[in-house]
Amino acid sequence: MKQNPSSGIQSVWNAPPIAVLWDQSLLWGLICVQTLQRLGVPHELLSGSDIARGDLQFHRVLLVPGGWAAHKIRALGRTGRNQIERFIQGGGSYLGFCGGAGMALSSPPSLELVPLERMPLSERLPNASGTVLIRGVADHPAWRDLPEEIPVSIWWPSQFAWQPLPRSLCLGVYAAPGEDFWVADLPLADVTGGQEEWRNWEQIYGINLDPRRLLGQPAILEVNLGRGRLILSYPHLETPQDGLGNQLLVHVLHYLDDTAAAHLGAIAARAGRPAALTAGPGRESLQRFAAVQEVVSDLIAFGERHLLWYWGSPWLLRWQRGIRGLEYAMLAVTTRFLAELGAAAAEPASASTADPWEEPARKLENGVREFCTQAKRLLLEEKLAAHMGSLSKLGQVNERVDALRAFLFGNRMNHGGLCRSIFDQLDYLLLPLLRSSGSKHSILPVCSGK
Repeated sequence: MKQNPSSGIQSVWNAPPIAVLWDQSLLWGLICVQTLQRLGVPHELLSGSDIARGDLQFHRVLLVPGGWAAHKIRALGRTGRNQIERFIQGGGSYLGFCGGAGMALSSPPSLELVPLERMPLSERLPNASGTVLIRGVADHPAWRDLPEEIPVSIWWPSQFAWQPLPRSLCLGVYAAPGEDFWVADLPLADVTGGQEEWRNWEQIYGINLDPRRLLGQPAILEVNLGRGRLILSYPHLETPQDGLGNQLLVHVLHYLDDTAAAHLGAIAARAGRPAALTAGPGRESLQRFAAVQEVVSDLIAFGERHLLWYWGSPWLLRWQRGIRGLEYAMLAVTTRFLAELGAAAAEPASASTADPWEEPARKLENGVREFCTQAKRLLLEEKLAAHMGSLSKLGQVNERVDALRAFLFGNRMNHGGLCRSIFDQLDYLLLPLLRSSGSKHSILPVCSGK
């Protein structure tokens, strides 16, 4: 075994690179890529169209990061969805985190790979985040040399409606909340009145808040499908600097590759991949990327001035209940990454060669400028509405808030509207830059003064 000096985790990888589904992961995809690189795990980013074309044949393990399952399924298309099922049935392995785990379940929208559903919203803890202890199966290879309970991170997960199935196993259960555990915008450490106090907060917020709903529930599942295997984890084992969680991730990947190797054997090397954007961006495209980052940074500063959010970690905002803080955090991280990666991949201007990045960069800049202008209006309207009464993320608030939300985000929990268009463009632009850079840029820090 060799030790990766940047992580302190013992890892060695002599197997084919794992495949990572890039589409519609955004922040969670960047986190995943960064952590895999830090852990020394070779990987290849695949788009939904790559998978539809059959590129899983070059891999034994598919990792699906977090993000909305509905958008990932849209990116895969019917052919891509069929390719994933065929891959697993034939002996391939699947590892899904959070939205990537939910995508494999039978509750729509999903791939319906395993006969398990998401727990109904009325029964689960819908807004938990931070550190939680999970208890594992001591004799399972994934828990080799790990304590019985380890701290990991969760970021607003769903929950499994678990029932024992043939050829399935619960690999980890939620054992206790950690020191920095939050429910909605309430730090657990500050709510000291016990069950009665949680009951009072639940009446005010109108959602489940008592963290005991999570305890004893399954966090990580293993399910066999055909000759293949899935491990589905609502904890984000790829969260940066989660030492024991990252160690569990390494063990899980080795375990999944070993089991897939028994059926798939040696994997052919990739000969090449067609790419829409092969050359690096030119000067004008880079200027547009820098302008996008500046406009988004101004929006984040606007929210900070109005006490609507702050950087809870160097890569993730903590926001007031009722606003869509996650989308704003994703926009901040992804646009900063785009500007940095674009600058690293820039190519000298040529009078005879058109810049293929110019048109998508222009479209992105125009969309982001409109988004940030309207988002500032929305945030002020939401702040006013919150002072006049309760503010929920979904549902009707007032005519001004409802219209702005519909334009920017659509009317569902998974983002639509202009936000969806912008994130689609960022997906398209970031993928070739990440492939060419080797993912060497750090997502830390995002915010100034940290």
